[in-house]
Amino acid sequence: MSGFWKTVLTVLVVFSTAVCRKPYEPPAIKASSHILAIDGFINVGANTVSQFVLTRSLSLLDSLTDLPELGAQVSIQSAAGTSYPLVDLNGNGTYTSETLTLNPTQKYRLNVTTAEGSRYSSDLATPKLSAPIDSVNWELVDDPSYGTEVVNVYVNSHDPSNNTKFYRWDYLETYQHESYYESFWELGPGSLEHGLFTWETSHTCYSTLLSTNIYLGTTITLNTDVVSQIKVATLTKNDPKLDIRYSMLVRQYPLDEQAYTYWLNVQKNSQSLGGLFDIQPGQLPGNIHGVTNSKDPVVGYVSACSIGEKRIFIGNEQLPGWKSNPEVNCPIMVIPPPDPQNVVFWNYPDTSYQLYYYSGGAMLISYKSCIDCRYQGGTLVKPDFWQ
Repeated sequence: MSGFWKTVLTVLVVFSTAVCRKPYEPPAIKASSHILAIDGFINVGANTVSQFVLTRSLSLLDSLTDLPELGAQVSIQSAAGTSYPLVDLNGNGTYTSETLTLNPTQKYRLNVTTAEGSRYSSDLATPKLSAPIDSVNWELVDDPSYGTEVVNVYVNSHDPSNNTKFYRWDYLETYQHESYYESFWELGPGSLEHGLFTWETSHTCYSTLLSTNIYLGTTITLNTDVVSQIKVATLTKNDPKLDIRYSMLVRQYPLDEQAYTYWLNVQKNSQSLGGLFDIQPGQLPGNIHGVTNSKDPVVGYVSACSIGEKRIFIGNEQLPGWKSNPEVNCPIMVIPPPDPQNVVFWNYPDTSYQLYYYSGGAMLISYKSCIDCRYQGGTLVKPDFWQ
C-alpha cells in the first residue's frame, strides 16, 4: 500500500501547515516535516515472509518524489523475546524477512531503529488467521457514472467461526502487453546477434501492479460473518491492461476493531478529499510509537495475521469490442549497414533506435520503445501462474 502514502502524508503536511492567504511564506511551510511512515503486516502464515515499507513524508519545498527510509534496523519480536530481522535487500526502503512460520498463538511487535538512531516500536499484536476467500467474480456492465462499459470485480467470503468481523482487501494485477513490432534481432556487445528463437524476442512482457485504494468490510451488525459481493475493483472499457490477458490476485486480511478503525481513517483521508464538506485530513493514530522520543510522530499500524488469496483471469476475448487504440509513433527507417564489410556491426549514433530487420544489404530500424516491450515496463519472464 505504499503507493498512496506519499499522497496521504503530503496532504497531512499541507493541511497542518496551511494558513490564511498572506503575501509571505510562513516558517511552518519552509520547515522540513519528514514524518516516518511504516506500512506492512506481520505474516503468521506457514512458510511466508513479512515485508514492511519505510518512507518519509515530503515537505512542500521538497523536489524529491520519494523519500525511502534507508539504513534502518528492522525486526519482528515475539512476546517471548525471539527476534526475526528484516533486511532492505534492494536498498529502496522495503525490508523483508526470511521465510518464516511464526507461531500464531504468540503475540508480535515490530521494532525499528533508523540510521539516525531513533527507535520506534509497535504494540504487541495478537495474530488473526484469515478465513479463505470463497470466490472472486466479475461482471461486464454499463456504468452511467463512467459513461461506458466497465468490469466490476467482487469478493465473497465467510468465517464459520464468526471471529473475523473486520476485513481489508487489496490486489495484485498482472497483465500481458506487447511491443508494436516484433524483432528477432538483439543487440549484443558491439555487434548484432541474430537467429534467436521466438520466445527470446522482446515482444511480450508481463507487468504487475499493486492496488492503491483501500477496501474494507465489516459484518459486525450481521448475524453471520459473511461478506457477499464486495466490489474491490472497477476496470473501464479499453483499459490497455485488458488488451490481451489480465489476472488479479485478491488478498484478504482479517483485522481487529482497532486496526479496522485505523484503516477506515486512512481510507477517508486518502480517498474522500476535495469538497468543503468532505471529511478533512487529521491525525492517523496507529499502534506504533516513538521509543527514543515519545512525541516523535510516526504513521502506521502493525497487525499480525495470515492472508487469504484467490486469483482470477480475464481474457480480451471475453470482452467483446474492448481494445485500446493508443497513438504510436513507430516509424521504420531504412539505412545502409554502418560497416558494409561487417554487416552485424552496429554503431548507429542515435541510441534511441534499434535494429528491427536486416535484409538485402539494408538495415530497417525503429525506436527501441517500439521493438522492446520492456520500455513499457514489466519483464520478459512469464509468471509461473500464467495460463
